[in-house]
Parts: sequence; C-alpha cells; structure tokens
Amino acid sequence: MSKYLPAIVTGLVAALLSGGLMAFMLSSAGAETGLFPAWVGGFVGMFTAYIMANLAGTRLGKAATPEQKQAALDFRPEPGQALLIVFREGFVGKAAGMEVKLDDRLVAQLKSPRFTAISVAPGGHQLSMGFVGLAAKQNKPTVEGFIAAPGEVVAFRATMAMGALKNRIEVERIDSHETLSLRLKPMIMIAPEI
Repeated sequence: MSKYLPAIVTGLVAALLSGGLMAFMLSSAGAETGLFPAWVGGFVGMFTAYIMANLAGTRLGKAATPEQKQAALDFRPEPGQALLIVFREGFVGKAAGMEVKLDDRLVAQLKSPRFTAISVAPGGHQLSMGFVGLAAKQNKPTVEGFIAAPGEVVAFRATMAMGALKNRIEVERIDSHETLSLRLKPMIMIAPEI
C-alpha cells in the first residue's frame, strides 16, 4: 500500500484541482454548476491515480556510456563470454518499467524503446521479464530459456500484447545482426546493474 500512496495523493490533488477549475469556469460563464465539477474532478483524480500506480516502482535507469553502447553495437562480448542483448519496443505501456532478470538476478529495468547488453558465461540461462507497480498485476511475466556459446550474440526483442484479462510480454529472438543493429542504434542503452 505504501508504494501506492504517492499515486493516491497525486490523484486526490488532481481531483481537487480539476473539479475546482471546472466549477470556476462554469460559474464564471454564469452556468449552473451542480454536481458536474465533482464528477469531472472524480474522473480526473481516479484516472491520474491509476496511471501513477501503474508507474509505481518504475525508475530511470542509468544510461550506458558511449563506449558501452558502441561495444554492444559492434557485438563484441568479453573474451570467452557470450553477449546477451535485450531490447524493448512498442507503444503499449512504454513508460512502465519492465524488469529484465538473468538467472533471477536483476540486469536492468527497461522502458520502451530502450535496450541493455551484458556479457554472460557460456551455457544455459533463464531470462525473465516482468513489470513493477500496478502494471505487474495487469501483465503476465515471461520466462525464456536459452543456451549461449562463447562469442555468440543472443538477442531478444520484448513487446507488449494486449489480452482480454491480462496483457502479456511477447519475446522474439533476433538472429540477424543487420536487423538488430538498425533497431538498436537510435535507442538509449541502459547500463546493466550486474
């Protein structure tokens, strides 16, 4: 509940301000105000609180250095390692933070369009992605297993797909370096946390 408190307070402030502004505008025009300003304020407040609760837990990731981004765009893993690249595209839920975990360790939190890259040891790994805040309750997290070979570039594209009851994260493996390079160049790279 405490992580949603700022969203609730913001919603209340938005409700009071929008309802008060509507009442002022109607009374200035000489119109009857009635309950209309209260309904407008209530709607604006609820909508604002809902959006803010969806973004609870979303944080601004630290941008990678130009050298880190260039190394990722050159597809250069560390010697004896593989390079894992995860990027997020799409408009749906683009401001909500999607946590990317590798073997249950947080790698980065991505908004759309952003990407992260990390060197991983050869062998089998488990990549999981899920949202934070109220958005986590509305979206199914996803888990993707993969095996990495030394020197290999493993890239995954994550997008949101709307569902009837819950949204889902769709994950697609991208094997073409040309396609990958074109998609990643304009994006901001988020530095991995591990």
